[in-house]
Amino acid sequence: MKLGFSSFTIPWAIGGIDSDHPVSMTAHELLELAHEMQADVLQIADNLPIGELSGEELLKLKAQADQYSIALEVGTRGIKSENIANFLRIAQTLSSPILRIVIDSKGHEPAIPEIVELLKPFEIKFKEAGIKLAIENHDRLTCAEFNEIIDQIGSDWVGICLDTVNSLGAVEAPNTVIPALAPRAINVHMKDFEIIRTNGQMGFTVRGTALGEGRLDVAQVIEAVGGTKREITAVIELWTPRQDSYEATVALEREWAKRSVANLRKSIGS
Repeated sequence: MKLGFSSFTIPWAIGGIDSDHPVSMTAHELLELAHEMQADVLQIADNLPIGELSGEELLKLKAQADQYSIALEVGTRGIKSENIANFLRIAQTLSSPILRIVIDSKGHEPAIPEIVELLKPFEIKFKEAGIKLAIENHDRLTCAEFNEIIDQIGSDWVGICLDTVNSLGAVEAPNTVIPALAPRAINVHMKDFEIIRTNGQMGFTVRGTALGEGRLDVAQVIEAVGGTKREITAVIELWTPRQDSYEATVALEREWAKRSVANLRKSIGS
């Protein structure tokens, strides 16, 4: 199992969460931080727009990653054909073994028949490139629906990017999601959380924590996806809560990232 750092490990520092702080970090700067954290893999997702980089710029990024012995993985949001084609090209350029996708994008939340219709034509291109499509469980679709999508598309080139917490939005808890999706997991987003009572005891709030410090059973996730000996990336993602200032939020996020890396390293024995 490989330790993965991500643009969603430090989304506040990346920028773009609010209008006052647009995306300001570059892919090269993120790679430097992944190197500092001694990550095996860097997953660059849709909150850092590498789709705008030229072929030459992508090759420079790949060369820098090779120098650091860090493998690159690519993620995007949205399954319209032009986007998938563009990011398959980027994944090939960066030697990413997967293309992780979130199905929904702004203004487009397709039903299962349309999802299959859009993705199925890419089967030959993905197989020729030696890249697998990793569909991330997000908060609209259930585990049963994700499994149905893969059944219809074909599991020999498509798998699940198993996010440990996202499916709470589909009213499915980790103890349901992990066993349901782990057999098809080809990538893992390790995200920890706590559930606390709101003020007045009327309801609950789901809040992020550093990995290994919340409710997530990290060992259970590792075992479910095949154990530490399996060639799969466990990518750290954080839901760091907003603090009194942007600077304080970024500082807490960085501290959580360090602790999460240390905790995951202990869990996978790397």
